[in-house]
This record gives sequence, C-alpha cells and structure tokens, in this order.
Amino acid sequence: MSERTILEVSPGALADYYDWLKGAAAGDVLVYWQGDLQYDRQVVIPEGDVLRGNERLRISTLNVLADRILEDTAAGEILLTQKRVGTNLFEYRATRRRRDYGSAKSKAPNEHLVLA
Repeated sequence: MSERTILEVSPGALADYYDWLKGAAAGDVLVYWQGDLQYDRQVVIPEGDVLRGNERLRISTLNVLADRILEDTAAGEILLTQKRVGTNLFEYRATRRRRDYGSAKSKAPNEHLVLA
C-alpha cells in the first residue's frame, strides 16, 4: 500500500524532500504544494515589505523545491501529477517511481567489458 506525505514548504523543505525520496517506496506520494503552482511561483513581494518577509522566504523555497523536483522527474526518479481540489486550487504530487535496475534478460552477459 502506498503512503501519502504532505511536505511543508518552509526552511528545510529541500532536505525533507530528499529524506522522503530516499525512504519512499514505489508508489509513495509526496504532496509538495497546494495552490496554483504556476501563479504562486511568480508572486513578487517588494523588498521593503517587512510584514510579508516570511511569505517571500516561502515563495523562494517553493521555487528552489519545484526546480529540484522537476530535475528529479527528468532523471526518472519520480512522476508528477496534480489533482484539482477546487477552483484554481490544485494538489501537486510527486510519486516515487519503481526503481528498475535492469534484469538478466535485458542485459547481455559481460556487456560492461571492452575488447582489448
């Protein structure tokens, strides 16, 4: 049975993501953002706005995290999906892929050797 984890986007979220990635079994799901990711990643908070400094840090963390998740998707580590939970509100999910280390049928014996 797969496990569902919700990631809190705050300082340390990238480390939490990698902890999940290391320990996740095939089919485990990480919800890494709830909202409208495309819009939320483009939010600009003026430098002088001290009242929203925490939000600026959160958006910055989200951008770093989303970029890293996208890179891991390209590397074949995870699959990305989203689920609509409301109007302009989505749950963004990373699902751990099954690790394929190859099989005896797919590889020729001694294929890693080179001719002398």
